[in-house]
Amino acid sequence: MLGSKFEKSGAIALFAKGRASARPDLFHIWKQHARDEQGSLAIFGLFTFVVIIILAGMGIDIVRQETLRSELQNTLDRAVLAATNLDNTNDPKLVVEDYFAKAGLSQYLKNVDPVTKGDSRKITATVEATIPTYFMKFADVPTLSLKSESVAEQGLSGLEISLVLDVSGSMTRYSRLTNLKAAAKEFTETIFTNAESDEVMISVVPYATQVNAGAGILSKLHLLNAHDVSHCINFRASDFETVGLEYIDDDTTRYYDQTMHFDAFSSDWSDLDMGLVSETCAPETAREILPFSNDQAKIDSFVNALQGYGNTSIDLGMKWGAALLDTSAQNISGTNQPKAASDAQKYIVVMTDGSHTNQYYIPDPYRDDDEETGVFKDKNGYVYVREDRRICNYYTCWYEKRYTRIQDNVVLTDMPYPFPSENLTQLTWSEVWSTMTVYNHAYARYLASNNSNTYYNWRNATRKSYNTTTKDARLLKICNAAKKSGVIIFAIGFEAPEAGQQVMQSCASSDGHYYDVDGVEISEAFSAIAAKITELRLVQ
Repeated sequence: MLGSKFEKSGAIALFAKGRASARPDLFHIWKQHARDEQGSLAIFGLFTFVVIIILAGMGIDIVRQETLRSELQNTLDRAVLAATNLDNTNDPKLVVEDYFAKAGLSQYLKNVDPVTKGDSRKITATVEATIPTYFMKFADVPTLSLKSESVAEQGLSGLEISLVLDVSGSMTRYSRLTNLKAAAKEFTETIFTNAESDEVMISVVPYATQVNAGAGILSKLHLLNAHDVSHCINFRASDFETVGLEYIDDDTTRYYDQTMHFDAFSSDWSDLDMGLVSETCAPETAREILPFSNDQAKIDSFVNALQGYGNTSIDLGMKWGAALLDTSAQNISGTNQPKAASDAQKYIVVMTDGSHTNQYYIPDPYRDDDEETGVFKDKNGYVYVREDRRICNYYTCWYEKRYTRIQDNVVLTDMPYPFPSENLTQLTWSEVWSTMTVYNHAYARYLASNNSNTYYNWRNATRKSYNTTTKDARLLKICNAAKKSGVIIFAIGFEAPEAGQQVMQSCASSDGHYYDVDGVEISEAFSAIAAKITELRLVQ
């Protein structure tokens, strides 16, 4: 019995132990299944696949839009160019419409606006399209829209040009000035053939050592040491960093130094009373700027009368050429006025046969009429130049005043009349420089002093200059300022040395806007420039 009972209790215990040991195994298996993530990757992959399909579909929608846009733009450009061509005798609007009809794109053409004025034509046309999306609609973008405009123009409308022409002394050699005149007149012929005169404004800027702006223009500026003999001004370095000038009507406080009427080049020591021969600021009317003209005959006549002498100041020519295109020049009276850059095509055509040479000017205090000059004029018109002469004997040295009479180079110990008196007046510096050249004035001082150092001291003190390096830098500054303002610059090196070619090429709007020519080739350069200005072109 006991054995049977023991056996039963042992079996029960063993069964209970087996059940107890079975529970942890089932729990472990359940935890393993709970941590298994292989099923979630399938869900993520499905989601990613859908996103990729949508993104790829959006790309397809964008490609469809770009394909249509490209087709419309190409058709639009070809159509407006064909319609704008002045050789086309058909209705420009019908030409554009025909292009779109043959391309099967008529539904997208929304507007054609042809404008013909004189010998110029401008066509503006627009297209619009809306295409349904296949895939972007799932991103709440049901349609894609596009709109484009094309503008073509041939001929001239609202054209402003500054012809900046070298008339320095070297231009009188080898028929250069003659060839220039012929080329410039061919240029104006092309311009006025392709435009109504009321759509063109041309300014001609002759330059040599200086630029004579003329009395009319200078009357609009505040001037220091003003005079009426010639009409040039000396610019500051900062003036070449901006295009325009500051006019009286702008309520400006800026005063410009007017160039003295003087001759920095000529001399004749046997005739100190020779007068001025090669004025730094050429006083002739033929050397003044011709501003804002739309009269072809007047322009051609002006060009034909150009005279050549003096040094080369391309920077001054460019400064004035740019200033006359600037809207600030509206302060200058005249029927034609510079327009805003957005309302006109603005060009400068600048040429030179050389490179920069020194630009001379009279510095303070020798331009100040409040300063004593030591130069006198008597009632008979004789002029006397005073200077101290060093006198020595065996014991000592002292100074005495001597007076050179420039009419006969006679040196006097005294003047025939006391000073001051109504018979003898002291000249101002303006009067001195209008009476004798810089060299002759210095030589008269030397004769009075009998000391050669006196000559060099006076010459160097009264005649200052800007050198080639300074003027090259100023030219590039004004060229860059003009280009930034929207002016297109064509530059011509006409039998110019390497230095001149380099600065002109740097000044031009691009290498394609620079011409290096010899002899009658200058006519070809001007003709090519006129053709580029008037050629059929897309402007937008």
